[in-house]
Amino acid sequence: MSVEYKVVKIVPPSKKEEDCKPYYPRITKRDKMDLRGLAEDISQMSTFSTIDVIGVLEAFTSLIPYYLKNNYSVELGDLGTFSLHINAEGSESPEKVSRHNVKGVNMAFRPSPRVKKDLQDIRFKKASSKK
Repeated sequence: MSVEYKVVKIVPPSKKEEDCKPYYPRITKRDKMDLRGLAEDISQMSTFSTIDVIGVLEAFTSLIPYYLKNNYSVELGDLGTFSLHINAEGSESPEKVSRHNVKGVNMAFRPSPRVKKDLQDIRFKKASSKK
């Protein structure tokens, strides 16, 4: 299997096209795997029924945000770690920093070394251009 990419033209607003290399590969034609499909695949490779797996995955989906909101990072063994990161504005002094400096929150995922290694042998294929 290969990951398909298409060619896109990106010229930063601060540059002229002739001053940069404006063509980049971008992954295309992504299919989606939903919760049920994932549960069915797990069921096929284990003794658990699809319904049992869906129950576990639904609980997982509920618990990850719960733990993140309670100031935990969630480490999932050989999968990786979920954690929160904030977007914030600075202040002139430490005393002026408060919760009002926080402007947003993002959930980050850091893959484990095993997952990173498993992804090193990805093959890429240029998508056919239709005209």
